[in-house]
Amino acid sequence: MKWLLTAVISRSHEGPGEMGKAVNIPKDDQEKMKELFKINQFNLMASDMIALNRSLPDVRLDGCKTKVYPDDLPNTSIVIVFHNEAWSTLLRTVHSVINRSPRDLLVEIVLVDDASERDFLKLKLETYVQTLEVPVKILRMEQRSGLIRARLRGAAVTKGQVITFLDAHCECTEGWLEALLARIREDRRAVVCPIIDVISDETFEYMAGSDMTYGGFNWKLNFRWYPVPQREMDRRKGDRTLPVRTPTMAGGLFSIDKTYFEEIGSYDPGMDIWGGENLEMSFRVSDREHHVIILPDMVDDSG
Repeated sequence: MKWLLTAVISRSHEGPGEMGKAVNIPKDDQEKMKELFKINQFNLMASDMIALNRSLPDVRLDGCKTKVYPDDLPNTSIVIVFHNEAWSTLLRTVHSVINRSPRDLLVEIVLVDDASERDFLKLKLETYVQTLEVPVKILRMEQRSGLIRARLRGAAVTKGQVITFLDAHCECTEGWLEALLARIREDRRAVVCPIIDVISDETFEYMAGSDMTYGGFNWKLNFRWYPVPQREMDRRKGDRTLPVRTPTMAGGLFSIDKTYFEEIGSYDPGMDIWGGENLEMSFRVSDREHHVIILPDMVDDSG
């Protein structure tokens, strides 16, 4: 499985996938690409061609780029759960957090291994993260426990004032963290999500998302994206840099004050089915306004 470990650190920003561009695999390698795709259900060959610290475009609105945030923002711990994740996508997530987060706001990164079986996620990963400039802890679940119980394990050891949960295959863009923490500074009971952009599972091309949608659910309790209603646009008086109030949230990427997370009962450790955390966390904070921040962008390669 040597191909899984070939991604490198780029210093020229001229390699494959830089600035979020698509990676196209030559015809001669198409069959191998299709075989590798089965391992993680994305184009592993393309991912491993891209540097772990690749560059991404800054697609923020001009008003977001010029915002000035208070000096006393709360700090945060990042919790990332993984199970048999690809080396390149997991480490690209970690590098993007480190490279695009103000150092004084980033306390640590907590990686929770939900009983992975791949050798490179054992000692090799532990050795690698020791070289990084931000403290990285690796916790190992003794048996496969699922996303929620693994997140709870990670949250329990965090030292930051805020817990930020991320997926194991995403990339943070410029200015992503300050906007999230600024909203929690205003109201520690705000639960804040970024816009979630997309990374193509075929080419790893970065595609900007829309700031004109928010989270909701149907009668089957399926989370869905809906157009931002006119009443919310009127409330913001045309200022698209302001947070969007949303009835429900995507459960994969969000920030929450650690004390408040504990006060509302955190997650239900009995949850087993993927996706339920979206609605559970939304309902737990339903007596308060919680917000999707539209200032920063995050990219996610889960399709």
